Amino acid sequence: MPTSVTLRWYGPPTRCAPAAILDALTPLTERYRLRLDTRRARTRTYLDTADWRIRRNGLVLSHEVVTGPGSLVLHGGEEPVTARLTEPPSWPARAEQLAPGPIRDGIAGAISVRAVAPTLRCRTVTREIAVRKADGSTVLLLEWTEATAIHPRRTPPLIRLTLRPVREDSRHTTRVARTLLATGAFTPTAATLYDELLGTCDLPETRERPEITPDQPADSAIAAALLDCLAAMEATIDGTIDDIDPEYLHEFRVAVRRTRSLLKIAADVLPEGLADRYASGFKALGDLTTPTRDLDVHLLELDELAHGLTVGAPTDLAPFREHLRRCRRAERGRLVRGLRSARFRRLLNDWRTALEPLAETGVSSLTTRRWAADRLRTVTRRVLRKARAITPATPAEEVHGLRKRAKELRYTLEVVQPLCHPASYRKVLKDLKRLQDVLGAFQDGEVQSEHLRRYAQEMLETSPPPAATLLAMGELLAGFVRRQHEARHELTGTLGRFLTTGTGSRLKHLLA
Repeated sequence: MPTSVTLRWYGPPTRCAPAAILDALTPLTERYRLRLDTRRARTRTYLDTADWRIRRNGLVLSHEVVTGPGSLVLHGGEEPVTARLTEPPSWPARAEQLAPGPIRDGIAGAISVRAVAPTLRCRTVTREIAVRKADGSTVLLLEWTEATAIHPRRTPPLIRLTLRPVREDSRHTTRVARTLLATGAFTPTAATLYDELLGTCDLPETRERPEITPDQPADSAIAAALLDCLAAMEATIDGTIDDIDPEYLHEFRVAVRRTRSLLKIAADVLPEGLADRYASGFKALGDLTTPTRDLDVHLLELDELAHGLTVGAPTDLAPFREHLRRCRRAERGRLVRGLRSARFRRLLNDWRTALEPLAETGVSSLTTRRWAADRLRTVTRRVLRKARAITPATPAEEVHGLRKRAKELRYTLEVVQPLCHPASYRKVLKDLKRLQDVLGAFQDGEVQSEHLRRYAQEMLETSPPPAATLLAMGELLAGFVRRQHEARHELTGTLGRFLTTGTGSRLKHLLA
């Protein structure tokens, strides 16, 4: 079957009135007869995660309502998938909160732990037009669509005409398209309606990274990078408080960690005392968020771990799961109170007030390029020195020290990226990330082992669980310890490659 063709019409909105559509299609009436079907109106709400995972996976999920609760529709496969709803949906929703079926199956892998929520809502009015030859046979179907975005902002209608052939013969499609294009009122478009609506609403909105130039005062560049971290925190606060999905808290914590690292790395180029004045506040913020994030990680991994049991059954871990949930409720209560506190709001407001003038007009005589070269040398030297000192017998504390230094190097690289050779930067980042992954696995194994022992003790002291639960938890503990040992063994080889593949040399010559 020949493919359909879509044209944009730039005339005034018609509300799909028959007379207006027939007037726009007048050139076709010399050869064809046009028969208009009934007008159809619907509200369509497009759904995605906060970081656009559905769209990035080539899928489009929408909730479409003509009457009643409506239907969920998923585009992206060979044919659209539709699931009629029996009650109005509630957003945001994670995959497990959607009804079982092909829609949930189709997006679960793309969204993972994230929740879907409305990104754009529009009102569409459509009318189908049958294009017939003189003998009455239909050769082409036209769909006239007028779509008006109503959220997050109201836009003028987008008017599109889609030509859908009904026979193998594509001559009529080509002829009709050429006839309409010749009027000058139509233009071809390859964009989907969703793409065009997103464009009119300036979506997806992305935070622009701060511009950093080689001759910019170093304090101005650092303040801009810190303001970027602050913007990331502010963008995830509400999602964290509302517990929409665990990634909001994760992204909030990443922004806090970057802030703390930059305060340590660049304290000497900031106004005297500024880093010291705020370092304790951001450390307290990191400490506040850690327990809830740790519990999120445990709960997210528990199903997979439970199905990996070889002695116990997944159901044996049900009391442990409930204990984790109780702990999370308590910790999240503390977290939410902290994020809603006047002290927290004052920290962010005062931090912004301190940074904005500095980012606008820095006073440092040190240029960003000179600071970047000096700091990369310093941080790289620390990482390489610690990496060379690691042996299979090195205490775990020293391994964790290397992990912290590697993280400082990663954050330094992120700040100075605009000044780096792109190809060299990608190679260095790839080498560093490989090392960080192994160091992170070692750290996770140790932390999870410690936590599991503590949770088991808490359960014994409050409401002793069945023996099967303790045995299953013991099997999990053995798995964590094994994972840590495997990461420690893998670290030797990873460090060898990191130290001998030229990473240090590339870091020295990274700046453009």
